[in-house]
Amino acid sequence: MHDKFAAVARELIDSVEPGFDFLTLRGLCGPGVCRLSLTSGPSAEEMTLPHHPSVADVISVELPGTAFELQVQADGTFEARVPEDVILEAVGSVPPIYTVVREPRYRSVEHKASSLAEVEAVIGAALPAEVHELFASGAEMVGDVRLLRIDDILYYWNAWAHQFGYYPREWELPVQYLGPPGAVRLVSFNLKWVPIGFTDCADLVCVDLAPGPAGRVGQLIQVAGEVPLTYLADSVTGYAPPAEEPDYGHLGQELEINGQDLDLARLASVRDLAIVDGGVLRLGELAHLPLERLQVTGDEIELPACETLTSLVVRSSGRVELPSLPSLRVLDVSGADVDVESLPEVEYLVLNPEQWQRCSQQPAAASLAGEVSVAGVLDWARERGPAQPDQVFRGRA
Repeated sequence: MHDKFAAVARELIDSVEPGFDFLTLRGLCGPGVCRLSLTSGPSAEEMTLPHHPSVADVISVELPGTAFELQVQADGTFEARVPEDVILEAVGSVPPIYTVVREPRYRSVEHKASSLAEVEAVIGAALPAEVHELFASGAEMVGDVRLLRIDDILYYWNAWAHQFGYYPREWELPVQYLGPPGAVRLVSFNLKWVPIGFTDCADLVCVDLAPGPAGRVGQLIQVAGEVPLTYLADSVTGYAPPAEEPDYGHLGQELEINGQDLDLARLASVRDLAIVDGGVLRLGELAHLPLERLQVTGDEIELPACETLTSLVVRSSGRVELPSLPSLRVLDVSGADVDVESLPEVEYLVLNPEQWQRCSQQPAAASLAGEVSVAGVLDWARERGPAQPDQVFRGRA
């Protein structure tokens, strides 16, 4: 990275008219999205950014899904700062959304293993004897599941840990489940789920070392993706491909409806509800439902005091009062008029720029929704108090 920043610093110096005091290049990078800002001296006025290969190389290859700030002096000396434990994701949405994760659910660390014993040492749990026997046999398939190579197990384990550790909108998504009640813990991912293969539809299959109260250590599960979280068998030796495609239509746990279509009987088993195009919405009667996530858009909204609700997104042109929601952990009111000073403490909070100016919360993860300069986003991120200092690169172009 040092050499990359040195190359960028040199190209900036060569591309800008002489006479500047110092140049500052700031960047916000996300999947398929990149915002850059170049200023000269203390001025906040943005300059035309030169398009050179090394600038694009640093952005697209070295720093995906994060932020950086590079300051270049007229004599060629430079200092670049990259947040160590802060991920800023510039999402291609309107308005833009920028996310800082101070305390990820899981901290992904690159591990390698050439034996199941090394896998067990990293995960901190023993795999059943039948799993050891399966991999020792040299088998490539178990039914319709293609087995991973041992040295790929921790790669996929770490990738899934990173996905659910650093993307807070995934934290409280209701998990659809197909299988015996209580056999599998209803979470998006668990560090005691050990990937061993993929189905022919590219769904991840794991050995479950942390089952639910009615499950068995070593049971085989399919992680939620395009299909629900699925119990497959009580062990790798007990698995056989299903004779026919499972019926997911009866789950009835997720629903999007128009605001004028509040049929309580239809909503009785819904855990994930989105209400769109609402006018005046009186939702108090929904308080008894087993809702876990609610997304609601309307002109005037009365929210239900739902004890099971863990995730709430509200969009409204009117004032919205938040009821008591004791289980709430994810809250997005960036598109609503709310009393910011009395918001409940949550793990993940999404506000707009004006709301953040009045909010003193320091949640585990935070998002800024709205049009803000790159410099403004970086300042906001620093205020969130990253747990680790920035990476710093210094040198001469």
